[in-house]
Amino acid sequence: MLEEINNLFKKVFSNEETVVFALIVSIAFLTLFFMGSILTPFLISIIFAYLLVGLQTRLESTGLPSMLSLIITYTLFLMIGVALTLWLVPVVSQQLQALVLEIPRWLNSLKLFIQDMPVQYPDLVSSDQIATFLQSVSGEITSASQEFLRVSISGIQNTLVVAINIILLPILVFFFLFDRKVIISGCLSILPKERKMLEKVWIEMDDQLSNYARGKAIEILIVGSVAAIIFLYFDLQYVALLSVLVGFSVLIPYLGAFIVTIPVAAVGLLQFNLTFDFWLLMGAYLALQILDGNLLVPLLFSDAVKLHPLAIILAVFVFGGLFGFWGVFFAIPIATLVKAIWNSWPELSPN
Repeated sequence: MLEEINNLFKKVFSNEETVVFALIVSIAFLTLFFMGSILTPFLISIIFAYLLVGLQTRLESTGLPSMLSLIITYTLFLMIGVALTLWLVPVVSQQLQALVLEIPRWLNSLKLFIQDMPVQYPDLVSSDQIATFLQSVSGEITSASQEFLRVSISGIQNTLVVAINIILLPILVFFFLFDRKVIISGCLSILPKERKMLEKVWIEMDDQLSNYARGKAIEILIVGSVAAIIFLYFDLQYVALLSVLVGFSVLIPYLGAFIVTIPVAAVGLLQFNLTFDFWLLMGAYLALQILDGNLLVPLLFSDAVKLHPLAIILAVFVFGGLFGFWGVFFAIPIATLVKAIWNSWPELSPN
């Protein structure tokens, strides 16, 4: 038995490169599992730097010098970041606060509506059923209110941490962008000299992830902007907040569109009731989601992510359960990495 296990181990880890690579992947997964929240600014800055490198490369392809392209790229990043921080973030924050203050009134309206149901629909529900339902809902609302208060106090306490991270982000992006060659050289120095498998994994990952990251950035911008236009046309409340939610919902494959539909429908229902405007709003919103899934996504990601939809959904649940928010956020990249490793591993590759 031990000999069979030893032979299997030697077969899977057939050379130094496979052992080192397995060690690197294990350390990365453990670090993300135990220190994901602590490393949040570093992870976000790496993502931004990765996106900006693509823009710099495009500028260099037009004939601009490397350093000038780098300066222009970072300047654009700072300008957009400052504009969002000074304009969009305060608006979203104000609308979120207004939404929180409105929740008690909405709950009271819902309670009155439920209490009137036995009168309006005597054949469907009885007074006893409504009383039992309201009692259970009241308990849930009390529990949710206490949890919300706890989270709010925690959020106030963490305001300083958030402010530090906002200041730290452009600094980290600067170093990852301007010193990336030094950083990459340092990482390569600890790897084996013979690294054919690592190079193969990197080529496959870089090709797919660069397209994926660029495509997701464009998709967020387009979907969020179109959603804002739709919400403004209907004069919907909390336009900025809902548009941001709709835009960033595309980061959660397949499930994000379903999740964000709930607040959009809730705000629309409370504002318009079951009128023609509500159904028209929901029709326009669903048309946006259909066009995103059937037109925009195929155009942006035709060659970016070569994974089956079932594998993507499974990755969201598995890595989300393991790593929380970052697991959901990086579900497709991690799944792509697993696929690239499987295809490149000496004894596992089907080639």
